[in-house]
Amino acid sequence: MRQFERYPIETGATFSVLQNKVNGSGILRNISLTGGYIEAPRIAISNSWIQLKVLAEDLGTIQTTARVLRQNERGFALHFAWTDRSSLQKLKNYLETVEPVTQTLRTLSPENGAALTEPFPNNIAFKDPIDSILRKSWASFVKNSSDSLLNTIIGWCHNAFCLDDDEEGTSPRETAFFAGTSPAIYEVRKKVQTFAPTSLPILLTGETGTGKEVFSREIHQNSRFKEGPFVPVNCGAIPMELAESLLFGHEKGSFTGAHTQQRGYLEAAADGTLFLDEIGDLPLPLQVKLLRVLQERSFTRIGSHKEVPVTCRIVTATNKNLKEEVRKGNFRQDLFYRLEGVIISLPPLRERVEDIVPMARFLVKRISRKMGLIPKFLSLETEEMIRTHPWKGNIRELGNALHRAVVVSRHLEIFPEDLGIGDSTASGSLPKSLRELRDRHEKDILCACLARHSGNVAKVADELGISRPSVYNMLKKYEQDLAGL
Repeated sequence: MRQFERYPIETGATFSVLQNKVNGSGILRNISLTGGYIEAPRIAISNSWIQLKVLAEDLGTIQTTARVLRQNERGFALHFAWTDRSSLQKLKNYLETVEPVTQTLRTLSPENGAALTEPFPNNIAFKDPIDSILRKSWASFVKNSSDSLLNTIIGWCHNAFCLDDDEEGTSPRETAFFAGTSPAIYEVRKKVQTFAPTSLPILLTGETGTGKEVFSREIHQNSRFKEGPFVPVNCGAIPMELAESLLFGHEKGSFTGAHTQQRGYLEAAADGTLFLDEIGDLPLPLQVKLLRVLQERSFTRIGSHKEVPVTCRIVTATNKNLKEEVRKGNFRQDLFYRLEGVIISLPPLRERVEDIVPMARFLVKRISRKMGLIPKFLSLETEEMIRTHPWKGNIRELGNALHRAVVVSRHLEIFPEDLGIGDSTASGSLPKSLRELRDRHEKDILCACLARHSGNVAKVADELGISRPSVYNMLKKYEQDLAGL
């Protein structure tokens, strides 16, 4: 029975079949709050489960799991299995944006099967269907999944919102990161997409820890050199006495200890991208040689007179003000003019506050998975502390704090004291009542039992000495917290 009217719109979508990790993409059509149809060259079979990413215009990516109801030669129909309130709300907002007034809620009459139509602004069910759909999604998991899938429900709740494109074993040419949706980062992404395919030199600027190497990889992936290697080099970490050899390479016997011919970074990055980080720390003698490389598009190894053509793209980055360094005499003006074809300034976290908490959630999930742990989640107090912390070290400092928190946390929920920043004894991080303290303890015990028994409700009930309906009641009570697992 179709409760929610489908919208005659279409948008891009990608999916991954959970049973065999087969990936695909296509066009999602006829979307409602509870399902849709994907037209795709790769077809998922009926009754299989998939992880789904919906590319909603202006709202970013919406993620959920879904069950394949049926398929034909062109695609397959889906029933969404929602476990995340915010993603479901995002889809509702997207549909309302498309047709905010004319769309209706259609409900089939149980008596005669007639379609009853009521404008959604006056319909209570369509105004706030979130709770109802979430409850039905959990019931759908239990009813339609095999025992083996039910036993991995904890893993599902996590994997529903993060496809495995950043797991170990992924191609090194693929980059998975959380860029964000703030206006400041939107401008950065727009510039990357505009200038990456061109041959213009790109200089990334920004404070330390703002993700310069991450965006340099994004430039590489969007350029004509994406099939080649990506070679990152920290200019500030190159020993002065080895710098020329490391950058340009050397011939056998060119100096004491040169027992073999050695290729430098410029040759290692052939037909790819050479990323010179902290270019402001490059010694002045090497700045002269790099300027010649950029002008002539060729170089010679140490001990050789043979010109070697430069076939890589050079992207540079710095956390210094190069104009000020030029004024002080620490950086060559002619080299600066060569490098500043396009300057992309990466904003610090304090200028993209709306991205901080979503980025923290993403990093916690990724860190947990890479450490082989059950994915942890952030408490509301922790999220507020993360949002208001200054983060002078930007993303690098945030990542380090979250890595520490994942390691030291004794619960599936990460509390402010686990971060090791600020005042962990603030009143906001402590339970405000005996009931809150009891609920927190009950939730921790439930999470631990679910983890030990891979989500098997019967085994959890046996260990806790309670009935299975009681376990289901607890799952319902803490469904918002468990949805992040």
